[in-house]
Amino acid sequence: MSSEQLPLVDVAEDLSEATVEFESVQGRPSGAPTFIVRIVGADADAIEATFADADSVTDHSLVVADRATRRYRCRPTGDPPTDLELLADNGSIPDRVLATPSGWEERRWFADREEFDQFRTFCRSNDYGFQLDRLVETDEGSDGRVTSPFGNGDRSWPREMTDAQQEALVIAHEMGYFDTPRTATMADVANELGVASASLSERLRRAQNHLVAEFRRVSGIKPPTN
Repeated sequence: MSSEQLPLVDVAEDLSEATVEFESVQGRPSGAPTFIVRIVGADADAIEATFADADSVTDHSLVVADRATRRYRCRPTGDPPTDLELLADNGSIPDRVLATPSGWEERRWFADREEFDQFRTFCRSNDYGFQLDRLVETDEGSDGRVTSPFGNGDRSWPREMTDAQQEALVIAHEMGYFDTPRTATMADVANELGVASASLSERLRRAQNHLVAEFRRVSGIKPPTN
């Protein structure tokens, strides 16, 4: 979504070497929502100066500083977008949103093509330039749901490993894909499962993410902090 009117675009422009990422959007009973923003790759003084000069957001405050990462709370300025009800009724979930000098880069989950078209209509209604990088159909099911960090109602993306992911993981292990050295390639496993290599790669990545997340939950291991 390309537009200089989007919140935090001016912040990202001034902090061009840093990563400016939304962590959550918290709705309020009245007025503008509150953004929690993660900034990596800029020093504290530069960030403070940038927020002080920014026109797109106000009321910034430091939430927590952890090594090279700093999290801030702020609110957007100006009038809300037009046709906001289109976005309110949309069931899509932002998975990752980055503010860049030209706009926002988003990765979203859509339940169906209708929701995608609705979101695109909202962007065009506000004169946001909209460029689609890719649209991928996943094999995720509807069981094991976890609420989005962006708090989009009761919508969520699947949390548990799907049957297809479990099958891919087991077959890849049995064929020696994880051996050192490997005795089977990605293409070998994909042929065995009757899927494209790209689809298999995505399934294995998601399956391994689930395993690591479960291991961390059980073991209690947490990322290092100051």
